[in-house]
Amino acid sequence: MHDAAVVGGGPAGTIAAGLLARDHDVVVLEEHAVSGLPVQCAGLLTKDAVDMCGVTPDILNRIAGADVIFPGGGRFEARFDNTKVMLVDRADLDGKLAEKAIDNGAEIRYGVKCSGIRLSENGASAVTNCGEISSRLIIGADGHSSVVAASLGGNPPKEYIYGIGADVRHRPEHDDVMVLRVGSEFAPGFFSWEIPYGDMVRVGLCIKGRTGSTPSDHLKKLMKASGINGGDVVSKYSGKIPLGGRPKTFGERTLLIGDAAGQVKPVSGGGLYPINKAAPILAETARESLCENDLSSKNLSKYEKRWKKEIGKELSRGYRIRKMYTNLSDKDLDKIFRIIDRDDMRSVLGRIDLDRPSSVAFPMLRNPGVGIRFLPIIMRAVI
Repeated sequence: MHDAAVVGGGPAGTIAAGLLARDHDVVVLEEHAVSGLPVQCAGLLTKDAVDMCGVTPDILNRIAGADVIFPGGGRFEARFDNTKVMLVDRADLDGKLAEKAIDNGAEIRYGVKCSGIRLSENGASAVTNCGEISSRLIIGADGHSSVVAASLGGNPPKEYIYGIGADVRHRPEHDDVMVLRVGSEFAPGFFSWEIPYGDMVRVGLCIKGRTGSTPSDHLKKLMKASGINGGDVVSKYSGKIPLGGRPKTFGERTLLIGDAAGQVKPVSGGGLYPINKAAPILAETARESLCENDLSSKNLSKYEKRWKKEIGKELSRGYRIRKMYTNLSDKDLDKIFRIIDRDDMRSVLGRIDLDRPSSVAFPMLRNPGVGIRFLPIIMRAVI
């Protein structure tokens, strides 16, 4: 019997497994044949998030700023004070994280798909296509539709957003500036992106929930508006992202991390930074509980208290910002553009910490020349 079985071999699973495997027997169950494929992420990461991984992925481009295009055509140009954002090869990053976990002592079994969890007095079993795999502890790192999270009962995220992206042969206007679009035409309830790298652009979007239109419908509109030829698409990817957290990230002999735990930045949909913050806490809690031979829900609840103390406030603030944003009309968004289209706001946004967006959002509202003009819009968004 293993000390821990990690269901899911993406970044959440391999980072957590690598930390715990230094002094415990850990097996990772990955349903795909290799790490990192299929790619389901745009790969736009902050330097901090990459540094925290402890590996050096292939960097496709370093992004120096963003042009945000509003529904009425207004263009807000923000330039970062330094290189805070980079486009990385996610397949390469995921592969290197898996190698690091193996180097730390974890075993990774590929082609193993988990369909359920069985608990007993003496352990837990992951029910898979390769038979039952027994362990003392189950760690759910199996993504947005987590089987492990579902095993805790009544444990859905607050909402899902649905995304699609494509890599296209297209020479962008700027080599190091991404274009983001807001509004209902291209990305209702979220935003779209056009990220340059060499003679390519990574274009994509997410939409809120399921509506009468699909992410694919909006991607066609986006590519047409951006002058991108659909015939030059090299690859496509799609998926969904859980937002707003899950009611529980622990249970009897069970812990959750990453998308399975709903540990996702609500404003951007990114998960790597929260994973890197939560993984050491998960490993510490698992290590203590294994050594004490107490894997009860009560004892493992320490994990949720600890990770929420570390990043819970920022995730909650981010979700409040998101809820206000989704209540804004295109007309409201254009009013916001007219309010912030000034040099001091460009300077503020140039200093944004993309892993902690509330650190800029709330100071903006306190600006005497901006906050009072925002108030009517915010009141409509909240009410």
